[in-house]
Amino acid sequence: MVSLCDIEIGQEVEIAQFLDSSIKCNSQRFGLFEGGKVKCIAKPGPVIVEISKQVVAIGRNLAGKIFVNVCEK
Repeated sequence: MVSLCDIEIGQEVEIAQFLDSSIKCNSQRFGLFEGGKVKCIAKPGPVIVEISKQVVAIGRNLAGKIFVNVCEK
């Protein structure tokens, strides 16, 4: 398990857990939930992910508090 800010561009990951419940609650507004799959599409500063054809930019501080498992291809 790694943090969202540690994944590579192009990797698809499954969200495993959030550091605390407030992050979990706020992230759900953007479609980020445990068990959900996201794909990293860019990392120019924030981590930019695609979630069900929606693009969301997540600041590195927040991305470091979201833990994911890399999906096998």
